Amino acid sequence: MSEDALEFDAVVVGGGVAGLACAIRLARGGAGVMVLEKSERAGGHLLSGAVMRTGALEALLGAEGMARMPWKARVSKEGFYGLLGGKASVRLPFVPPKMRMGGLPMVSVSELGAALAKEAEAAGAEVVTGQTVDGLLWEGGRVAGVRSGGEEIRAKWTVLADGSAGVVTGEALARCPGAAGENPMSYALGIKELVELPEDDGRAGEVVHTFGHPLPWRMYGGGFVYHLDGRHVALGLAMALDDRDAGLNAHELFRAWKRHPRVAEHVAGGTVAGYGARLVPEGGWFSAVRGTVPGAKIVGDAGGWVDGMELKGLHLAVESGVAAAEAVLKGEEGPGALPASAEGMRKTRNYRAGFRWGVPVGMGLAGMAWVTGGALPPGRWGLREERGTMRPLKGEAVAAKGDGAGVDAGLDRDLFAANLKYRGGGGGHIRLKDAEACRKCAEVYGAPCTRFCPAGVYERGEDGTMRVRRENCLQCRTCRLKCPMDAIEWVTPQGGDGPDWRGM
Repeated sequence: MSEDALEFDAVVVGGGVAGLACAIRLARGGAGVMVLEKSERAGGHLLSGAVMRTGALEALLGAEGMARMPWKARVSKEGFYGLLGGKASVRLPFVPPKMRMGGLPMVSVSELGAALAKEAEAAGAEVVTGQTVDGLLWEGGRVAGVRSGGEEIRAKWTVLADGSAGVVTGEALARCPGAAGENPMSYALGIKELVELPEDDGRAGEVVHTFGHPLPWRMYGGGFVYHLDGRHVALGLAMALDDRDAGLNAHELFRAWKRHPRVAEHVAGGTVAGYGARLVPEGGWFSAVRGTVPGAKIVGDAGGWVDGMELKGLHLAVESGVAAAEAVLKGEEGPGALPASAEGMRKTRNYRAGFRWGVPVGMGLAGMAWVTGGALPPGRWGLREERGTMRPLKGEAVAAKGDGAGVDAGLDRDLFAANLKYRGGGGGHIRLKDAEACRKCAEVYGAPCTRFCPAGVYERGEDGTMRVRRENCLQCRTCRLKCPMDAIEWVTPQGGDGPDWRGM
């Protein structure tokens, strides 16, 4: 150990909702805690839908703290639609029980993260932004802190809250594979925009969810439209990464979804004020991290705590962060208590796996799980890892269609709205490991990274060589999982690089 190494009772990797909730509880319990967040400002790398179940956060913050949170409108109207090809749609006669959101508040997660960082600092935690964690310190098989910017930051406990497919969490699970869930994690790519309307449309509090068009019948996913207030609409499309079609273009699917009249009516005349993408861990109960990494706790999206059937994870993020903090304060070496709402995930434990056979079968099995309280379907159904599902490209791949108008202005305009910052030092955070593997991938799969990346990071030249536009990266980490040749090396970017999301 170097003489100038920093030492804390706990160090938290990631300033998202789970990490900050953990830090607040730790600091209030008397622990010395540091939060390391790679974005330039608190909340800058956070985005989600989002409609939130607030019970866990209220228990943590109290009424006064809750009043300081940046709540939007409460859900007052909701609909669930199946989108058909062309202009048709069908409204379900009821909203599935676990998806009902009436009375819950909407929130910008980037704004929520900024507010929670202030609460953590007020409680006594040290929140450091623009700070990348490069890896873990290990002593005798136990995590003893982290390495960051050439420094050692030592801690009795390390809390890993670095999000979906987190690099540091990946290191911990590679070292302690028994901590991982029984199933591999399954992910969806979520693409989101924030649209500003020219005038108040009187629809604040309205929520719409969709399934179907333009996603293939076999692909699990769907869209959402949230009227945050009279002038701002959050909309997004989630697409499962285990689909087999190498020719699909994620951003073009998003654009096609926005063009459907059922979606377009909500954003007519608006302009894109924010754009981003992230991975959503959807594996559920059997994929969540419930084992032990000595000296560390894994919380929030990093641990897979998202209820896919309910379409929510923020309350689980808070619950898992607080549960980890309680275990740390008690000195418990095991994984700690489960999030209070984990029972809901257990009852629908095979929900995501049912969609392996397509949306119709998956929806039928989801209904069965809900009616029987999780008794059916029985046992543990397996999930597929994204990298191994892709089939060789047949026919033409979906190409980008260029710029449109208004909210269909295309990828370049979307990336402008992401407020990207990139210093470009240190050789960059993305590297193509094997030129021959890339060549073979192009021959067999048609270079799918040029389509599944929602930011246009990967381009193929006329001579067949690949170009990496690191400056476009939204840090969603899709390429870490989806490249069929495992030819992309993605490490955490320098502190401060990447998007600066506001209102997302």
